[in-house]
Amino acid sequence: MGSPQSYLILIIPIVTASVAQLLFKRGISSLGVLNFSFANLFSLILKILQNGFLVTGAIIFGISFLFYLFSLSKFQLSVIYPIFVSSGIVIVSLASWFFLKEGLSWLQISGIVVIIFGIFLLATK
Repeated sequence: MGSPQSYLILIIPIVTASVAQLLFKRGISSLGVLNFSFANLFSLILKILQNGFLVTGAIIFGISFLFYLFSLSKFQLSVIYPIFVSSGIVIVSLASWFFLKEGLSWLQISGIVVIIFGIFLLATK
């Protein structure tokens, strides 16, 4: 896994999936509290499709999926999946704090530090 190209193959799906999550949160927040029921499923789908943040998030998430599949073809699942998920947790947590003004406790920050340490352990041989 040592070349810069290898890291880029992993970074693209991590960053795009994280951006998609932020867009999902921004989009769903603008819709307010949703009533998920079969009775209003059609109107809910229309609301989702009319929301630019949600549609853009879905497209970016699809791009992330394609790049993730590409990375799966190159690396061991037992290495890249934990890196993908844990990196996403770190990015989404910090970006949610910065962009969405969500709170982070000291315990959560400590958890993020532990996750970053774990990512480095997974990425090294």
